[in-house]
Amino acid sequence: MDKELIRQRFARAVNTYSREATAQQRIAQRLAEMVHCHVPDAWHRCVWEVGCGTGLFTRAYLRMHTPGEMWLNDICPEMEARLASVLSERVHFAAADAEQAPAPQGVTLIVTCSALQWFDAPMDFMRRCREALLPRGYMAIATFGRDNLREIRTLTGTALEYRTVGEWRHDLTDVGYRVLRAVDERIQVRLPSPVDVLRHLRQTGVSGIRRQAWTKERLTAFSREYTRRFGTADGQVELTYHPIYLILEANEDND
Repeated sequence: MDKELIRQRFARAVNTYSREATAQQRIAQRLAEMVHCHVPDAWHRCVWEVGCGTGLFTRAYLRMHTPGEMWLNDICPEMEARLASVLSERVHFAAADAEQAPAPQGVTLIVTCSALQWFDAPMDFMRRCREALLPRGYMAIATFGRDNLREIRTLTGTALEYRTVGEWRHDLTDVGYRVLRAVDERIQVRLPSPVDVLRHLRQTGVSGIRRQAWTKERLTAFSREYTRRFGTADGQVELTYHPIYLILEANEDND
């Protein structure tokens, strides 16, 4: 995973992300609602949000809860300015690669929304989070499944590595979590044309998987095939998001 490329792409999208990321907004809202339903009030004392971006989840969460302290993390320092309205004496921001950054002391709830798929070793990170959490602490995750951006993968062969819900259940149990909730859904975003799909991905930073140049000929062929295979009756095209939601509890034998 090219972390510097990922950072650059999301930094460039900082001013367009919140407007364009309609699927991510829905995902953030649903994860916040699941946290509200499954995490008891007492476990909002010290919250660490990993990969907070422009704060879609952060704002949804803070509308429902007043944590004792909340630490926001993102790999892009540029995100801090977008979070100014939520930062305070109890809500802090620190820019760092979360795979390298230490968790806050005494953390009771860890949340990551639409970020874990960019990690080099997500299960190593999950193991470290379990060790950081207080016993019976909680973790809430929104990540993505194998149908995510399936149209792009089909036409370009470019895709991140994704787990199924069943694989997440198995792997998380192995590293010491109790899986309280594990569900997925598919969100279909409609856009006017294949070129608008590429623009949408660029303006949400999601094009950060690799560097590639679009020649006129390649773009024409891509657009033609995308429209043929994924066009709708009303002349638009579809793009699939496949979020997976996980609510976890750290086992009591957590060291």
